[in-house]
This record gives sequence, C-alpha cells and structure tokens, in this order.
Amino acid sequence: MARRILRIGLVGVGAAAQINHIPTLKKLEDVELVWLVDRDPEKAARVAQKFQVPQSSGRLDDLLSDDSVDVVDLCTPNFLHAPMATASLEAGKHVLCERPLARSAAEATAMAKAAKKADRMLVCAVQHRYRADSQLLRKFVDKGDLGEVFFAKAGWLRQQTDWDSDEWRRTKRESGGGVVLDLGFQMLDLALWVLGQPKVESVTASVHRQSKGEVEDSATAFLRLETGATLTLELTWGLLMEKDFAYLNVFGSGGAALLNPFRVHKGMHGTLVNVTPTLDTSRNQYKQSLEAHIVHVMDGLRKGHKPAGHADEILPVMELMDAIYRSAEQGREVKLG
Repeated sequence: MARRILRIGLVGVGAAAQINHIPTLKKLEDVELVWLVDRDPEKAARVAQKFQVPQSSGRLDDLLSDDSVDVVDLCTPNFLHAPMATASLEAGKHVLCERPLARSAAEATAMAKAAKKADRMLVCAVQHRYRADSQLLRKFVDKGDLGEVFFAKAGWLRQQTDWDSDEWRRTKRESGGGVVLDLGFQMLDLALWVLGQPKVESVTASVHRQSKGEVEDSATAFLRLETGATLTLELTWGLLMEKDFAYLNVFGSGGAALLNPFRVHKGMHGTLVNVTPTLDTSRNQYKQSLEAHIVHVMDGLRKGHKPAGHADEILPVMELMDAIYRSAEQGREVKLG
C-alpha cells in the first residue's frame, strides 16, 4: 500500500531553508512541498520559482487557510517561532520548527499546550542526533561498552564571522539569547540524548558579553546529572583561531569515545584497544542528518508516533537554557526540581 503523501508549507526562505530544508523536502518521496511563505513576498516568489514550489505568499494566513496542508516547517527567527507555531497548530497543522524551539521555557510550554489542545505534533529540529557518528556513540553508551559514564564534555567554539551579524540574532527581544540558545541548545540536546537523557540536578554557568552586546557571545556551564556523572559545556561565537571546534567526549570506567572526529577506545584484557567503527564520510554530515531526521518526523506523523524532538522531549532542554542564564545572572549554582 502506498504511503500517504504529506503536503508541506515552509515559512522563512532564508539560508537555512534554501541550503537545507527546501532541497531535502524536494528530494524526499511521499512529501510534497506546496507553499513557501516569507515576510518579503517577492523573495518568496523568487525562491518558489527557483525550487519549483507551486504557491508562495507574504502572509502566513494564506498557507494556513489551505486545508490540504498537513505540516508547517518553520525556518524563521526565534521570536516568530511561538506565534507562528501556535497559529499553525490551531489551524490543524503539525509543526516542524527549527531550533531552538522558543526563546524561553515558558514560551515553549505554551507552544506544547497549544499542540496538545489541537491534537497535533510539535517537533523541534534535532538533526545532530541523526548523524551517523552520533547514532553509533549512543549505541556504545546504551550497550554499556564504555562502562559507567562519569564525565562528558561538549562544546562548539566557532570562529568569529559575519554570519552572526544578522540584526535579530544580536537583539535580546527577538533572539531570546545568544550563543547559549543557538549553539548551546544543539550541543546540550545531543549530549543528553547520547547519555540516555538523564535528569540534570544542578547547573553552574557563566557568560560573556561584548561591551555593547545585548546577548552573550561566549558561555561555559557545569551540570550535575542524577546518575552522578557531570557534563561540561563550552560555547563561543568569537573564536579567534584558524578553525572551529565542535566536540562531544564521553568518558567511562571501561572506555572513552570522542565525537568529531569519531574515536572509541576500550580497555580490554589489560590493553587499550581502538574499536572505532568505519564510517562513510563521503556525504555532508549536516545535510544527511537533517534528511534522516525529517524522514523520521514524517514517518512518525503518518503513524501517529511521537518523533524524536517532540515538544515534551524538548521542554527539559529549554528549562536548562533558562537555568544557564539564571545561574550566570545570579552568580551561583541553580538546582533543578
């Protein structure tokens, strides 16, 4: 039996949409991209023509009034996630939202309530979980191959570039925050997922802002987990070195694993053994992982299953974002319920 084709409307035709989301949606079988919406209607029309999407508009309401649309894919700035997701859910559409899900835990909670009331799915893009190396690392941890994990460290130290010069990213009201919400959300979600999503008992954090900056450009955090393990997080938009650093390292009583580049070593018979599996590195990891996640989301929507990154799963991560900011502002450890 042929699977039902899901009709998609995408909102926000900036770089994330044109480089990643639109090519992925156009490539997939059983998915039809039928609407593009952007606050600049001429841009929406140009991009629609480029990618052969039949309909475009400068108004979200035009998309939402189309009863044939099943899913709205939001690739908009952070401050538009909550109102646009809520409107889409109330119109009977499922929502896939770029990260972070919202500007705060309170905003994310309201969005989740709207999804529950509408009996529709609200999903956040968590494509890093679908990298081939991330999937393997999770399996090593799940199977206990590393022994008891007692420490993990995650970070994303990115070169200072003009990429972050978008005005909304530097405006607290529109972004909700800086590097913590941008890079920190992704790395913290990935780290906790790899570790089996343990609860976090407390957070101690510090952030750095440039003299005239509304949002932080660097941050560090120390998290105590219910398992007794600890997790550290390092983030910056302002690295003055020749290349970026993005990593997730997991250390256990029986071995250690490093992500990017992927390495796994285990203690076996009194000897340290490299047990790193061979990975196909010919494909772009980011595009491959986004495609895999979207396939998973669409399959979940068809079957009525909650996909990875569904709102209930993301709310604890948003609460951690709030806790990091609160700890940094108060200069003390913040304990979580």
